[in-house]
Amino acid sequence: MISKVITPSQDLQTAQTRFLDQVRDWAYASIDRYRDALPSDVHDQATYTTAWAPYVAAKGDTRLMDFLCRLRDQIHDHFTETGQWHHGYWCAQEAHHGTEHFDLFLGTLYHLNPDDAHTKAQILDAAEHIGNWAPEIPTWFDESTGLFRSMYLGTRVVRVESGMALNIPDHLRFVSLCLLAYRAGGGSRYLDFAAKYTTRWVCAVLEGDQIPLGLTPQGPLTELVGESEAAYRSFVGMVGHLDDDLDRTENLLASNGIGVMLQLWQLTGQPSFLHAAERLLDLAATQLADPDAGPAADALRTYRRITGSARYDGVLTATFENAAAVRDPYALGELGIVLDTRRSERPHGIGKRADMPEWFEDGQPRRHSPITLSVVAEVRGDPALALRALDLARTYFELARETLPDGRHHGCAANTVSAVARGHGRNNNAGMVTAVLSPLLSQTCSQCPS
Repeated sequence: MISKVITPSQDLQTAQTRFLDQVRDWAYASIDRYRDALPSDVHDQATYTTAWAPYVAAKGDTRLMDFLCRLRDQIHDHFTETGQWHHGYWCAQEAHHGTEHFDLFLGTLYHLNPDDAHTKAQILDAAEHIGNWAPEIPTWFDESTGLFRSMYLGTRVVRVESGMALNIPDHLRFVSLCLLAYRAGGGSRYLDFAAKYTTRWVCAVLEGDQIPLGLTPQGPLTELVGESEAAYRSFVGMVGHLDDDLDRTENLLASNGIGVMLQLWQLTGQPSFLHAAERLLDLAATQLADPDAGPAADALRTYRRITGSARYDGVLTATFENAAAVRDPYALGELGIVLDTRRSERPHGIGKRADMPEWFEDGQPRRHSPITLSVVAEVRGDPALALRALDLARTYFELARETLPDGRHHGCAANTVSAVARGHGRNNNAGMVTAVLSPLLSQTCSQCPS
């Protein structure tokens, strides 16, 4: 085990500044390491940089923005010139990984600078294939069934062999990209498509006794077998068993399905989007006591901020109080990490991957997620708990920087600095920087001043 002492900050402003400085140092060190590195063939080689966004937004750091824009254009040119992209998107790719560069990396650049024409153009170039809007490209979407034709959708290759027609939560990643394109000026067709397709999932969530794991023209599925299972698992190694409603909810959360439903409720006002998100969040909330389940707490915070509802405040507070009764988060002295963990498969539950390291508090298995602590601090209007969450999250980040690679080699991996900073591939962007530092920087309530 490698350990690091938690050094407390005097106040929230100091804690935020210390954390921002650490993010800056990592970003600058990464620039020094990769400034002259050629683009690789890794599909998500740029997503590790998305955790820099809170620092860039807070400080307006043009050096980092210049690097990110150069990286954007280098990756675009590399994949185009090597024939891996055609017409702005992958020639041949599956639904799980295909959108990651566009939605995560380009989406971050768009939110940092919505006026950048080059970023918007690359987003729209990719998104126009989703609803069959680009000529001379194989059709992705079947209007007669209201479903995508395949799990494997490219601008040259759409695989239609047996087993590939199943629609999975990973297809909702295309909806995320549609909503990004809508915001980037692509027009109402993107919002209309997003609402129409997601409604299929919403109906399956609300009308069935069980949470669906997939959609077919004949109706939703709650069990994955045969050729469809083999096809799905061939490219999503961390999908898990999908044996119960929690597994299937985790799979929807990991592909931002809940976030999509909340955004669509916000944009359209249709109650069914909100009700489906609530059914999924009710299940996710049962996992809050698991310190790996920070992504569930982050999803509840998103719900709370979008709706203004206190629906989950009680379970958040009770979870914190129960954990604090076992181990006082204010009394923690050090964090530890064990790197050489080996698992044959992804553990059951939210926020887990087979390759994630083990974390410890004062030499004991951890009880507290800094993400959950930060959400509870917001619920309670508790600046002391917000301060503790920030200091713990910063220590996680510092220990990760001392022991783990950056994550440029694989943005989804769990054993990287990026996985700690922005979350690994099952965390839906919920990491120590993105789901602790960033929300607390944006928090303007009098109880938790920034």
